[in-house]
Amino acid sequence: MHRRKGFTLIELLVVIAIIAILAAILFPVFAQARDKARQTTCTSNTKQSALAFMMYINDYDESFPLGFGFLNNQWYWNYYHDVPYNWRYPNPGPAWTVFQAHWSNSIQPYVKNYGLYECPSCPPKRLSGVNYGAAATQTAKVAYTYNGLLHGLSQAQVVSPSRLPLIWEGRGKSSVDGFGLTNPALRCDQGGARPCRYFSCTAGNPGNAYPTGVMFVLDGPMWIHSNGALFAHADGSAKWRRLGAQISPANTDWRVDPYTGYDANGYPGFYWWDGCNPWLFRPDYDFSI
Repeated sequence: MHRRKGFTLIELLVVIAIIAILAAILFPVFAQARDKARQTTCTSNTKQSALAFMMYINDYDESFPLGFGFLNNQWYWNYYHDVPYNWRYPNPGPAWTVFQAHWSNSIQPYVKNYGLYECPSCPPKRLSGVNYGAAATQTAKVAYTYNGLLHGLSQAQVVSPSRLPLIWEGRGKSSVDGFGLTNPALRCDQGGARPCRYFSCTAGNPGNAYPTGVMFVLDGPMWIHSNGALFAHADGSAKWRRLGAQISPANTDWRVDPYTGYDANGYPGFYWWDGCNPWLFRPDYDFSI
């Protein structure tokens, strides 16, 4: 009796088609599982950093950390700050004075781990013109930013601690190598002549507001985890927040989203603003309104 050996071409094609269909079904599931695992790690990092803020506030008369340093009658509000403070300058000097005041360095006694500033979903990015090869210490990769409207502010001035952003992935989908920012920041460009503290348009004259709040350009898109990003709040809690959920054809929800809209890749356009400060980050804002 003649027995057939092997498979026909049709049978091979059917098997290949079945494998391709299974791969098309399973690969997105695997990708989503990996992204969820990275989000879980990032949530843990965010939460631990927020708790470090709470310990700092408890030790410093219920005041929030500074968002940037001060030297020679100048606030360095629009400068990158080295993280750690001594990785480019191994010897004590003026640079240390500025960088040590930055939130990313001042809360380190409560964290003792610069690795918490990196998000596994945010690819590392290096700044141009920086000699990373001459680093005196290992650099931190910083994906998070601090709500600079809280710069040196009393905790008692926060109306809704459970809703007000404290730190968030405010650099976009990127962990910048060796440098931290405050975003939003207070535009403290008058040196020590006037106090560098949050000013509310609601409680004063906007024409005399000093300083105003500004948002910096991002290093990547804001859709970091499932079309959203992680936020820690002024009470120490941490939560993922969907970004770009439309409430009309043109606008996002100003009560939960920093930006007015996003393109197809998750890059935001303008940010919500009250005439003096970015809307979502105002310490005196009552989120129940």
